[in-house]
Amino acid sequence: MSINVQIGEMVVPDPKGLGAYVRLQRDMLRWKQATLAAMAGVSVTTIERVERGETVRPASLQKIAVAFEMDPDAFTRSRALLSEEEAVASLTKSLDFLNHKKPVTVAPFRTEVQLRALAATHFMVLDTDLDDEAHGDLAGFREWIDLAAFMRPDSLGLFWRKPDREYRVRRLYGDVFKHVDEMERRHNAVCLVGTYDAECEDPTYGLVPIGLLCLRSKRRNPAIALLDQVWVDKRMSLRRAWTEDLS
Repeated sequence: MSINVQIGEMVVPDPKGLGAYVRLQRDMLRWKQATLAAMAGVSVTTIERVERGETVRPASLQKIAVAFEMDPDAFTRSRALLSEEEAVASLTKSLDFLNHKKPVTVAPFRTEVQLRALAATHFMVLDTDLDDEAHGDLAGFREWIDLAAFMRPDSLGLFWRKPDREYRVRRLYGDVFKHVDEMERRHNAVCLVGTYDAECEDPTYGLVPIGLLCLRSKRRNPAIALLDQVWVDKRMSLRRAWTEDLS
């Protein structure tokens, strides 16, 4: 960038800063350079050049922006050059949402340990980037988890004598995983789950154990199965949890 550029003057994004941003976004999505290249319809060499801070054609930058589900001109349109103080203030504002969020560890839903952990929570938060057609499957999934939670005291012998070997709780678990497998195949998606403790809006309740289910499209993110962290709200509204079918 020319040293003669003045604060407030309209300029295009600096290639080096843009390269760092593209690399950060790719890492957050767990994409390899080849994955981003395929999603954007450009060559791997182009991605390498962008991340090195080299200048590439605007058309290639537009394709990369679209691959990140951003506006096509996100990397090419001119912006007013900010002062250092304005840049810091802008960055602080853009990250403000993190003050109300917390990271939750997630993994593909594959084990009975995960299922038992979900069944032991008080509420379920459902999240998806799929179309509305997936909501029925998500609602069905929650019914399966509710059933597993209902059966859990029996399987542990908390209210009655612990069941003998003929107890068929594993059949129930098998039905749950069959539903998950059907969801993933039907929607070309991956089912990620995790659990966390949320602060309740009513302090008398303290921390509330929450189950998290994310059904994410493999078309949007081919590496979605590698995602190991999702950001969620720190605080939980019991009114919302009791009245809403889907988050």
